This record gives sequence, C-alpha cells and structure tokens, in this order.
Amino acid sequence: MIIFRFMADNQENNCGWVIKAPFTTNSESVRFPKSFADMETQMGILSRKYFGHIPYLMIQPCMYNRKEYKIVSLNAVPTYAASIASGRNKRSVGGISKSFGDTDSLLAFAELAIRRFRLHSPFAVTDGLLRVDIFQDAQGNMVVNEIESLDAEYGCSMYGGKFQMFTHSFLIKYWEKKVIDFLSR
Repeated sequence: MIIFRFMADNQENNCGWVIKAPFTTNSESVRFPKSFADMETQMGILSRKYFGHIPYLMIQPCMYNRKEYKIVSLNAVPTYAASIASGRNKRSVGGISKSFGDTDSLLAFAELAIRRFRLHSPFAVTDGLLRVDIFQDAQGNMVVNEIESLDAEYGCSMYGGKFQMFTHSFLIKYWEKKVIDFLSR
C-alpha cells in the first residue's frame, strides 16, 4: 500500500505526520497522527467533516523543527517572505521552533524549488501567485512543505463538475464564521 511506503519514507524523529484540509485554517483542520491506526482514525474524522465540501485531504511528514517560512512568488519569481509560522500547535507534541536561513537563501531555495517543479511537472500552472512553504529537516537541509497556487481553483469533476460551487459556498461560510469569531473576541 502506497500510504505505508509514504509513512516509512517520511518520518523524522518520531514526529509522525500531519493531515490537513486544503483551503482552511490549520487551527481547525489539522491532525497529528503518530501511527497508521491513528492516521486511519483522523482521516475518517476529517473526511466525514468535509465530505461534499472539500475535495481531498493532504498528508505531510511532521518536521522536528516546526519553523516554517512562506515565500510568495509572482510568475515563478520568489519576491517576498510573507510570513514565518512558529509551528507551535498545542496538539503537536515535541519538536523545536528554530530559525534557519536568511531572506536571500530562502528566496533562492524557493526559486530552485519552483524551477524543479516546473521541470518535472511541465503542465502545472505556475504563473500567477504561488506560495512555497519551506521547512528544515533534521540534517539542516531546507525542504519544501508545499507549493500552493494562490490562484488555484478548487473544483474537480466529482459530482458532474458541481463540486466547485459546493466548495466555494462552504468556504464563504467557513471564512465568514472565522472573521466573525475573530471580531467578537
């Protein structure tokens, strides 16, 4: 099974993995399984929560160094270090949050990542607004967590092409609630 190979090939200091839903904030839609059984349970919970609204879930290795840099790219040229996430999530135990690299090295790494992505995925749309999320592995190497198109459509052929409207409606309500919750604090 491909998931077993992924789990075996992508674990660092027994940190486990991260399951998250796209298009949502991680504070609500992230899980940190440490075993395959826990992964099955957490995938089931998120699948039931988002069924009919979000087309897929992502599984990523959980890094020991939780510091994450988010580099914004315009037309495949990294231009700005948008934010630095501390990675301090109460549901994720262990790990550190240690800075690495400087702006120039982060932008250069993001440029290399985009170039390699374009080389190996020549039909992927990389024009427009992209974000490259960068972590550091236990050996001190920068690694790409994800490359996300900020212009991406979230539709798919599921439900005869109607999925994009389901997702769009869900996200409007989702983010309206987030803003209202934030403003009412």
